[in-house]
Amino acid sequence: MSEEFPHPPPGILPEGTRPKVAYPESANGAEALDLPIRRARVADVEAILALVNDYAARNLMLPRGPQYLYENIRDFAVVVDEAAGGAIVACGSLHVLWEDMAEVRSLAIHPAYQNRGLGRRIVEHLKAEAARLGIRRLFTFTLSEEFFVRLGFVRKAREELPPKVWGECSRCPKYFRCDEVGMVLDLEKEER
Repeated sequence: MSEEFPHPPPGILPEGTRPKVAYPESANGAEALDLPIRRARVADVEAILALVNDYAARNLMLPRGPQYLYENIRDFAVVVDEAAGGAIVACGSLHVLWEDMAEVRSLAIHPAYQNRGLGRRIVEHLKAEAARLGIRRLFTFTLSEEFFVRLGFVRKAREELPPKVWGECSRCPKYFRCDEVGMVLDLEKEER
């Protein structure tokens, strides 16, 4: 087992709080993993915070706090590695914004598990959940454009994004200097 996953930036979790999760040595470059994906539980919040806020500390994703996760825990799916003591090694969420639209948020894969197909599997899981709910379009804001292009998402200019998106954006700390790319996936086109 390697060292614990780096803790999130100060202020995200109460001072002195750090998830007690250890992960195996890096598995990058190895074969795809077929680990189970399940809906997140309240008990997963600290592990999800650690994953998401590690990326946020590197300015690769928006930070999330405990209150946000507890309030939106039903949006999240997690990948669990039972061989690593039931560690949460990846997560992502599907946040419904309107009758026909949802956002893929907080897609985070532990560094030791990257490049093993888990990101794709989580997005496919979220797409299936969106279809079950009757959602017709998914969108995301990302710094990993190539990843989402491989999954069928199309880059959109800010003015091409649906108006409902801007309500969410206005509360974002990056609002006036956003460096993320907006991308959309039309689920109805995929079904044809």
